[in-house]
Amino acid sequence: MILNGMTKMHSNAVVANAFGIFGGGNDGAVTAYTDKYFYSGDTVVAGTGLGVARYLFAATGNSTIGIFGGGYATAGTAYTDKYTYSGDTVVAGTGLGVARYFLAATGNSTVGIFGGGNVSGNRTDKYTYSGDTVVAGTVLGLARIGLAATGNSTVGIFGGGGNPITAHTDKYTYSGDTVVAGTVLGLARLYLAATGNSTVGIFGGGYTTAATAYTDKYTYSGDTVAAATVLGLVRHYVAATGNATVGIFGGGNDGAATAYTDKYTYSGDTVVAGTVLGVARYGLAACSSTANGLI
Repeated sequence: MILNGMTKMHSNAVVANAFGIFGGGNDGAVTAYTDKYFYSGDTVVAGTGLGVARYLFAATGNSTIGIFGGGYATAGTAYTDKYTYSGDTVVAGTGLGVARYFLAATGNSTVGIFGGGNVSGNRTDKYTYSGDTVVAGTVLGLARIGLAATGNSTVGIFGGGGNPITAHTDKYTYSGDTVVAGTVLGLARLYLAATGNSTVGIFGGGYTTAATAYTDKYTYSGDTVAAATVLGLVRHYVAATGNATVGIFGGGNDGAATAYTDKYTYSGDTVVAGTVLGVARYGLAACSSTANGLI
């Protein structure tokens, strides 16, 4: 059986040892620190530090590598880190086409799409993992900052954001690089996070006139949106990643930087506290060795 280009045997091995990487953020100062969150057993250990300390950035990847892109250190940056899961090595990747922060990212096993941000807020960059090439992608339908993104192997959904605060979603189809409006979220907000599996995406947390624990469940087939189970902690500037079974929402700001994590199980829509991260921080980014939950 082939699953996202991998054999079943290899896929099972990846799933058994699968983890998410929560990288960067601000804990009073910008940091390059990373946490490895193992889904089986809910254990957290330190990963390899990123090449540049920064926050307010985005991450995506496949089952081999994660790409952390953009962000803010002392100014907006186009810098990318390439985190190879096997061996936990970090090297500089190819820079994004436009330096910016407050962006979001998602992708499939071949490409990652970095979209939105504080400069050219409808801009997208298409990062092809094989060859580490970056080209401009198709612009989003609405320019904005502080949005979130998730998707499956076919489409990415960029949802929420601000300037002004919105519930708008863009549906980016990787084949053909087309963008159309998706179904709006149930609550307009920015500084939220998103993760999911091949069927649904969960958009959680964020800020309206205050921080919120609200979640939206976006079902890709039919483009339906429904309110889902709220997170255990109200916060914004949170990050999220996961596997095919669970999503982990980690870090954020609930009035101060936090290390708290929520474990969202897609089947049954249950939320419980996960294992705390090694460092409390907000404005971090996350990706997963499960190709963003597709395996």
